[in-house]
Amino acid sequence: MKKLLLTIIFLFVSTIAFAEPVELDVKVDKDTITIGDRITYEVIVRYEDGVELEPQIIGQNLGEFEIKDYHIEEPKKTKDKKWVSKTSYIITTFTTGEFTIPPVTVKYKDLQGNKKEVTSKEIKITVKSVKRTPNDKGDIRVLKGPVEIRGRFPVWPFIILVSLLIIGIAVFIYFRKRRHIEGPPSLPSRPPEDIAIEELKALIEMRLIEKGMVKQYYIRISDIIRRYIEGRFGVLALDRTTWELYREDRKSTRLNSSHTDISRMPS
Repeated sequence: MKKLLLTIIFLFVSTIAFAEPVELDVKVDKDTITIGDRITYEVIVRYEDGVELEPQIIGQNLGEFEIKDYHIEEPKKTKDKKWVSKTSYIITTFTTGEFTIPPVTVKYKDLQGNKKEVTSKEIKITVKSVKRTPNDKGDIRVLKGPVEIRGRFPVWPFIILVSLLIIGIAVFIYFRKRRHIEGPPSLPSRPPEDIAIEELKALIEMRLIEKGMVKQYYIRISDIIRRYIEGRFGVLALDRTTWELYREDRKSTRLNSSHTDISRMPS
């Protein structure tokens, strides 16, 4: 009895000692579909606090399937102090047969800084053709003739549509002129460079790239730079595209040529 108890304790301790710091799981909501149907494909990564995940690109390794949409959830911390990262993909294919979604590999650095990787299982999907119905008499159906429209075409829907269009254009012009009249935003009480440095430090502490959130990382950097331009030079930047901002800055009297001439930028 004592030996059995020692064996159980040894196996339990061994399991904890050699447990991988990263667990990878993949699943689909259905493994048999009709051609053109959509599948929800989920990639779930569970990892210990302190583990650094490398960014992963799933869309290049889905075999015969193509991505129609995707959603990346914010990493969440569980009760056992582990992080869970989940990405959902909506995929489909327009070819019938037996297909396989290849395994996914996630690379990471463990708590000691060693580079490792974990690989998921492959998933088999069966794609069937659309079933024929009793009304399907042939592969190609005869085109129907043109539909005859009886009576006169009502004019009032057309009048309403044109009126709404004119009102929409007038409102757009009004607010656009009002925005230019109001002028650039007022300068903040704190120096804009101090605010930008503080926001950049906060962004680094969020460790978005380490969590695989590369897109969110660059969006936040763009917002920080645009807010700095507004605060430093008094130029509206947040509601403009990059090209619109560049053209506006070239014409602005608040900036000199050294600020907007891209040929002077260091290589």
